[in-house]
Amino acid sequence: MSSVVLMAMTALPCQADEMEVRFATAYAADNFQTLNLQQFARDVMAGTGGRVKMSVFAAGSLLKPAEIFAGVISEKAEAGEIIMSSLAKDIPVFGVDSLPFTVRDYEDAYHLWMASKPEVEKALNKRGLKLLYSVPWPPQNLYSKKPLSSLADFKGMRMRSYNPASERIAELALATAVPVQVIDLEKAIAADKLDLMITSSWTGVETRAWSKMQYYYRANAWIPKNMVFISQKVFARFDPDTQKKIMDAAQHAEKRGWDMSRDSDAGFENQLRNNKVKVDQVDALLRNNLDRLGEQFVREWLKTASSEEVSILLKYTTERSMK
Repeated sequence: MSSVVLMAMTALPCQADEMEVRFATAYAADNFQTLNLQQFARDVMAGTGGRVKMSVFAAGSLLKPAEIFAGVISEKAEAGEIIMSSLAKDIPVFGVDSLPFTVRDYEDAYHLWMASKPEVEKALNKRGLKLLYSVPWPPQNLYSKKPLSSLADFKGMRMRSYNPASERIAELALATAVPVQVIDLEKAIAADKLDLMITSSWTGVETRAWSKMQYYYRANAWIPKNMVFISQKVFARFDPDTQKKIMDAAQHAEKRGWDMSRDSDAGFENQLRNNKVKVDQVDALLRNNLDRLGEQFVREWLKTASSEEVSILLKYTTERSMK
């Protein structure tokens, strides 16, 4: 065989059956985000006739939650899933996803995702990663150990934070921010380390929030998203047909995941009620307080936001106003 032929062969993408893709995720195997990821993996395997093996490592079993993003970049895993806003300090454009009181429902959240997706893809590409899909959590609502009627009730309470937005909200509300990632949240609640938190109905059920927190208010603070990504280097090893099948499966996973998130929210709230949590709307005074807090947060954010971040918010607000 000539050297020219050998060089040409080595330039071709590796065959898909030579590749295993390990997905690192922080979430439990029975969580709807993980179930969706597992279905995506099965769809890819089926679509490629079993040539591509995708394995999902749930509950931080491959990489610890805080290490997933850097771990995929450094090739400790081929792919991963994280909550986007957790990286906002290092990659500010991801923080647009959790601007408080900017979206109020899934339709708003989808408009924001469409406005921000190109910049998210650019940020990932710069770091050698390729976006596969994104799926929201249910709306972030208020859990508390005591009834809440105004922002004054937050003062001095120990409030969970898990990203820059939740940390700043605690500061603005004169609460004490206590950093706790979701994987450690159930233990923190049970150990009585928190008085207040903003998180989804799912998280409340998953962490048995009712062990200490008996009040749940629909604040719809924000609707954060997870993003699923793969190493660009790994993705480039697949032939074009395999790449297309992976991205087709990712498109289906995104749609399915948004539907799963919507459908799960009501069921999770019912589980909270069944465990004697009082599920209620935010009253008018607290709603007004929270909206004003959100406006202050956005004003602060605009002072340091990049032109890309501002353009995302402008595009989103323009499109939403035309609904």
